[in-house]
Amino acid sequence: MLGMIMPYLPDTVERVGRSPLRKLSRNDRFVGPASQLAERGMPTEALLAAMGAAFRFDYAEDAEAVELQRLLAEEPAEVVVGTVTGLEPDHPLYPAVLELVKSVQG
Repeated sequence: MLGMIMPYLPDTVERVGRSPLRKLSRNDRFVGPASQLAERGMPTEALLAAMGAAFRFDYAEDAEAVELQRLLAEEPAEVVVGTVTGLEPDHPLYPAVLELVKSVQG
């Protein structure tokens, strides 16, 4: 929306997607709010969809994206979820994130 108001401030996919490991960490913009919603039994679908995009972000010029793609390629989903999100298997959000990571890994 800001780009529509201020077209001279481009909001590129690379800028929005950069630092996916930070953005997918336990207390940042996706996992933090989604975990709070899950703990309250509320829907998390929109945040899970955004997390899916973050897990799929693959940009060779972003060191975190490169590391994330390496983890996805080399580690089992359980390791990726624990390492990247910090979620424990007994957390109510964990099963949904685990399935998401498995789908990303294909």
